Amino acid sequence: MNQAEKSIRIDIQALRGLAVLMVVLYHTKVTSVQSGYLGVDIFFVISGFLITTLVARGVLRGTFRLSDFYFRRAKRLLPAAYVTFIGCSLCAPWFLNQQELRDFAVQVAGAVSFTGNVVLWQQTGYFEGAGDLKPLLHVWSLALEEQYYFLLPAALLFTRPQRWFAGVVGVLVLSLTLCLVGGYVKPVATFYLLPTRAWELLVGSLGALWLLRGQTAPQAFISRWTGVLFGPALLCLLVLPFVAVVGNHPGLNAVLICLATLVVILRHSSTLCAAWPTRWLAWVGDFSYSLYLVHWPVISFMKNAWVGGSQELPLEMRWLALVLSFALAYLLYRVVEKPVHKSRLQFTRALLAKVVLSSATLMAITPVMIQAKPTKMDFVQIRKTNYGLSDRCDSDVPFAPKPECQSGPDPTLLVWGDSYAMHLVPGLLQEWQSGGVIQATRSSCGPFLKLAPRRLIHPGHGTAMNMDWAKRCIQFNDSVLDFLGHATSVHTVVLSSPFLAYVTQENHEHVTQQGQGFTSMPVQADAAQRGLQRTVQAIRALGKKVIIVAPPPSTDFDIGGCLERQINGAIALGGSAGCLINRADYQTQRANVLTLLDRVATSADVSVIRFDPYLCQGQVCQTLMGNTLIYRDGGHLSIAGSELLAKTMRWGELINHQAK
Repeated sequence: MNQAEKSIRIDIQALRGLAVLMVVLYHTKVTSVQSGYLGVDIFFVISGFLITTLVARGVLRGTFRLSDFYFRRAKRLLPAAYVTFIGCSLCAPWFLNQQELRDFAVQVAGAVSFTGNVVLWQQTGYFEGAGDLKPLLHVWSLALEEQYYFLLPAALLFTRPQRWFAGVVGVLVLSLTLCLVGGYVKPVATFYLLPTRAWELLVGSLGALWLLRGQTAPQAFISRWTGVLFGPALLCLLVLPFVAVVGNHPGLNAVLICLATLVVILRHSSTLCAAWPTRWLAWVGDFSYSLYLVHWPVISFMKNAWVGGSQELPLEMRWLALVLSFALAYLLYRVVEKPVHKSRLQFTRALLAKVVLSSATLMAITPVMIQAKPTKMDFVQIRKTNYGLSDRCDSDVPFAPKPECQSGPDPTLLVWGDSYAMHLVPGLLQEWQSGGVIQATRSSCGPFLKLAPRRLIHPGHGTAMNMDWAKRCIQFNDSVLDFLGHATSVHTVVLSSPFLAYVTQENHEHVTQQGQGFTSMPVQADAAQRGLQRTVQAIRALGKKVIIVAPPPSTDFDIGGCLERQINGAIALGGSAGCLINRADYQTQRANVLTLLDRVATSADVSVIRFDPYLCQGQVCQTLMGNTLIYRDGGHLSIAGSELLAKTMRWGELINHQAK
């Protein structure tokens, strides 16, 4: 063990403990740690500080070797990670559905190759599986750190020491600028990728290089300013995790938490180190890496198995996840992480070959397990994303007709809306006998003129729905209306959406367009009604007929996933036999949507096609008709479900007779 590893600082270990507790409590949701994800930002600053200190000192002394550095990193990180990945691979076939299994195989490959952040970025999107169902979702941050570990040592080794500090400042400013801009333009990529997150590690690197610049002036400056800022920094670290911050992450909250972490590290307070809470947090910090590794797979497997009537796990299961995470983490730390880290293993070619073989074996385990587990039906095909005519019909701005998004050269029916308009298309293609069909669809963007929803707190994955997204949604709908004005063959328009984001007040705002400007305002039912009415009236002003198709009954559980688990006999917790929808729950949870459609139907004199009379009998709504899964997920119709309902309900006749 080198000298840097021997002199472990209690305050830094305590910061690790605080960071991992923030993350674990946030993920298990047993307390109101609303911004616990900031713990990852603390980890980044710590990693940047420690690695830069280690590398810079070695380079200045002339003792640094890349091979030794990477071997120590591998010895420190890989054993516990590989044991975790193996455990996940063995559990995955019993907890994951078919598509999640295929995604997991790619996640393992990404985790082993240190590209997990890129893999998760590619697996993120409106139609992708929910992030909390991915057992290795958390490896994105480990991959990002490893990428930094590859770049930083080479940069310091092949650059003159006199240029280190200025170089780090320059790259930090560039990365932070990319992050702040990218948060509005490409929020998901900004969250996952190194160029837009490197500034957080560079904050730690900057602190390390500042201390290495000299002993007199820098130390006096640091002592003076960290003394002033130390109290506010501690307050920031203890308070910010409990505050729900509006906007994208990383943003101002990440900047504050990173600076606060740096202040505490630079202060190196002996009083803080001697306090018993610090020593307790330092004890947690000792096995923080193992705890970070195991906690998310535990939660994720539970969430995959949970098919109850709500998205959240019951409180007792969340507490079980917390206790189980600590128990498994401490076991992993004592049996694997600590013994290997303290062992006298030395780098050899034979050891390198074993690591490569272990990595290849890990990447091969999951595909083998997928093939070994028998399945009754091809659920990947049955539950595949229902884009309608083509995946290219998830349009960008502005809308422009594409040959692959229309069934003929002179379409007579336009399907306008979001993914809930897309899922109608397979059924309409076989039932609409009055000409061709064309799609004007954009994920999450309902057919509301001059109005779009804005999500206040972005979770870090999925559709951003920030202000920039809302503006593009409004522009998209404007361009669809412009197209309609020139589409002489189109005589009927079908509007559809789940409508939920437009009437949900929690974590949402309305964005409206007034002239060339855009304004945010609280969600109001009247504003949603006016927005949908504007669309209906604008369509009729062009001399075309219009009809609205309501979303099918749903509540807050993954209906398609529930059916797959029950049919395949996978582990399932909660849920009803047959994965039926409780009609009362549906009507209560979607009351705002149902009221909106009733009000628009009356005020705009527009017909609304509803699925309830065909799917709901008595106290439940059906999700399976014969051997056909009606739903592919929690609300979208499967391709076969769309075709079956279209035939059963006679969509073509309904639209022809009721559109006006």
